[in-house]
Amino acid sequence: MTSRDRHSTLAASGQPPAGMPRQPGMGGTWFVLAALLGVSLLSGCTSASSQPMPMTAFAPAVEVVGDAQQQSSGPCGRRYAADIGVELSLIERMLDDGKPRSAAAHLEAGDYGLPLAWRLEGDARRAIGDVEGSNRAYEALLGTCLVADGYRGLARNAFRAGRHDQAMTLMRQARESRPIDPRIRNDLGYLLLLAGESQQAAEEFRTALELDPSHQQAAANLVLALRLSGQAAQAERTARRLGVDARLLAAPPRTISPAASPGERTES
Repeated sequence: MTSRDRHSTLAASGQPPAGMPRQPGMGGTWFVLAALLGVSLLSGCTSASSQPMPMTAFAPAVEVVGDAQQQSSGPCGRRYAADIGVELSLIERMLDDGKPRSAAAHLEAGDYGLPLAWRLEGDARRAIGDVEGSNRAYEALLGTCLVADGYRGLARNAFRAGRHDQAMTLMRQARESRPIDPRIRNDLGYLLLLAGESQQAAEEFRTALELDPSHQQAAANLVLALRLSGQAAQAERTARRLGVDARLLAAPPRTISPAASPGERTES
């Protein structure tokens, strides 16, 4: 299948564009520990036009120099045709819209051979329960600039399989590979909290919040970590400052447990 054929197929899906691909490792929706208490920290959905739009309606402008088109630069600095960047962005939107099978199908048809495509494939196959295929895609990232996403994905799959020690080791490797990623810091804090290391977990959550003050999961998890470490008054002050739901303060600490493994997407 040619790039133009793939481009037309993606346009027929009716998915709106997301522009250039987002920074790696920053995508994916997580359950927070507050899930059992009925607190919904993430909401919102994406609407799309009921009629498919021609790709030219939202494709980025392409500068033609002689016979060469303007190229896009991927997260690892590899350059490729601009329409490939649009296609990968549309596939990422499919994942965000809860359509992992469609995303996996387009990735298979495209045969992109790019690190960003491997990350998307790992996420798509994980969402549909193909752990073996997901791990293969994440392992392919370990020799690229997206190594942190590879370790993070493998950690999430290990946690889902009940291998919590392995998940912790892999998530620490993800943090070492990309210490400025707030989602990885929150993920590691989540695992530490489940392991009973509430003070270490709180530090990870604080770091995540300094890196991204809008990170709602880290805010809720920080409040829980403070409560579990016996700092009830500080937990209350932190909850007020960060706007965390008061129901987190009302529940007994012993009732707090994960509703799903790290990185799970919230089903709507």
